Amino acid sequence: MRKSNLFKNLLILSNIIVPIFTILVLVFNTKLTYSLYWISIPALIFFMVAFIREVDKGLVDSDLDESKKIKRAYNDSTTISTVFYAVIYLGIEFVDMINSNLRNNVYLICGFYAITLFYELIIYLSIRNALKETSKLLNEKK
Repeated sequence: MRKSNLFKNLLILSNIIVPIFTILVLVFNTKLTYSLYWISIPALIFFMVAFIREVDKGLVDSDLDESKKIKRAYNDSTTISTVFYAVIYLGIEFVDMINSNLRNNVYLICGFYAITLFYELIIYLSIRNALKETSKLLNEKK
């Protein structure tokens, strides 16, 4: 429980830091603000994956058939969205190695921030649905 709260607090902190760095990029347009933004994104990915892993441990196996379906749907949606998000990030990094000024594009940062919000929305909805279905399954079991 303590570890889960730590990851939750770090995820909240990184979700506060990323928009702040996005605003700093839009206001100041310096290499430092661009670097801070692109450094905060892998931290956000790490804390998101750690949080997903902690939530995954909390799903209870009460009914073997139904709980396996819930876990499979949850694991599939979170894994696919995390992989696509990380591939987009790594694609940006790869193209930046070829074209060294790509990451300093304001439109790219705004677009990637929108992708980040969409990714987090998918993850939170997936977690919410899995927990809701698990609690419904546990209530039916009683």
